Amino acid sequence: MENEQTTAITTFSPANEKPAYCSIVPKTKEEKVKLFNALEQCDVRLSDCKNQTIEIKDVFVQKYEKEENGEIKTKFRTILFDKDGKTYVTASYGIYNSLSKIISAFGEPQTWEEPLAVTVVERPLGDGRNALALKINESK
Repeated sequence: MENEQTTAITTFSPANEKPAYCSIVPKTKEEKVKLFNALEQCDVRLSDCKNQTIEIKDVFVQKYEKEENGEIKTKFRTILFDKDGKTYVTASYGIYNSLSKIISAFGEPQTWEEPLAVTVVERPLGDGRNALALKINESK
């Protein structure tokens, strides 16, 4: 019998073939409808939240492919759920990368004792462009 282990880092690895990850596991029809509707229409674009604090309670990440300049690129749609259920959406690889590191350090959101307070920041990429990222707030 083969022992399959899934770690937080492989959950968010680009090599992972799963098309989506969601820390929310709805059980009732009402919970499923609420989750579906939240995923279909998010409340806020994360790019509009620079320098704002969000207390993350849950996350959804969906892998997809997009053509750019004749090349097929792997992208990630990320939705953050705050402690009040408000949703924040982005396709920023920087946010996906930050979230991957957060989950590596803190475990998956359903194991957190309380929501994780983060600030949305913008970091230079070194080629004149910037990328969104998450910075963990030390005080919360």
